[in-house]
Amino acid sequence: MLQLVEPEQLRGALLAWFDRCRRDLPWRRTRDPYGILVAEIMLQQTRSEVVATRYRGFLERFPDVDALAEAPVESVEAAWSGLGYYRRARNLHRTARILAERGALPASAAEWAELPGVGAYTSALLASRCCGESSPVLDGNVERVLSRFLAATQAPRRAAARRNLLATAARLLDPGRPGDSNQALMEVGSLVCRRGRPDCGACPLAPGCRAFHSPRLDPRAFPVAGPRRAREVRHCFTAVVRQGEDLLLHRRPGDADWLAGRWHLPTVELASGDESTRAAEALGREFGGCWECDEPAALVRHAVTYRDFLVRAAIARWRPERRPEESTGDRVPAEGSALAWFGREEIEGLPTSSLLRKTLDSVGVNCADPPIHSGP
Repeated sequence: MLQLVEPEQLRGALLAWFDRCRRDLPWRRTRDPYGILVAEIMLQQTRSEVVATRYRGFLERFPDVDALAEAPVESVEAAWSGLGYYRRARNLHRTARILAERGALPASAAEWAELPGVGAYTSALLASRCCGESSPVLDGNVERVLSRFLAATQAPRRAAARRNLLATAARLLDPGRPGDSNQALMEVGSLVCRRGRPDCGACPLAPGCRAFHSPRLDPRAFPVAGPRRAREVRHCFTAVVRQGEDLLLHRRPGDADWLAGRWHLPTVELASGDESTRAAEALGREFGGCWECDEPAALVRHAVTYRDFLVRAAIARWRPERRPEESTGDRVPAEGSALAWFGREEIEGLPTSSLLRKTLDSVGVNCADPPIHSGP
């Protein structure tokens, strides 16, 4: 039987490695709970390299909880542009309003977890960094590190396996520096215990790692894969309508299951790609007015988590069902309206998606180009 070093005995080595090798990330230079909160919400489902390009600018625009709470949600979403998953921006805005009203920050993981968009992982990390609470975290990197450390035979998402991983993570936490211990575990997963190329010789946890010390085991075989969710194919049709140099956009509902709350081209979902010949009718039912769509349509492929979107896009014309005198007001309608016109500079400040640019490129449209087809 292998005689390995116990997790408690590796706390010092883990922190010493972190102090020497950690990346210099802007949110690691602050002890301000608000700055840490912003970073951790941004880091949900977004790579640290991308977050680093947006983090400082966001804090310059909204330097504290009160500034964020008082700002319109639209300006928060605009500052979030480029990070994706805009529901996080709306949740952060709601959280700021709750904290501003309370006048105090949470004092424990349980209190952090009560806030919008703050789940078990984020609440544990915030509590460990902001409150000094020894709350272990489990993200994808930590799951991989600890699955190899234990040579776990069950997929991390199974309840029993998860409890075991959390218990081991807790044993690795230094009670004097729980926030740094959590970050150190994540950093080991990012820099050393990588998915396909683990550098076991450089790992501070190697003295206790079963996958490393067992000659019959390959660390790359862990974590054990669980059942994969079947991918879902969805068919859509998107209309590209120009008026002068302006582009017609639609703000998707906040509860939509993709591109929630973001401005996008008028799009309808179809039962199949064959239905694209009747797209104008579907657009009329969804958005009102009369639509004419050019043929053939360009095909754009877009993946969102487990969904594959096959989007057929075409230059189109739209005639609204309203009196001429009603069309001369502001191009941006009041909240709740379906469609609005935006110029290039305005679009750059909106919460959009990479799918918008991909779609425009597919039909050869650039927002700075002269109009190809005009609306009414």
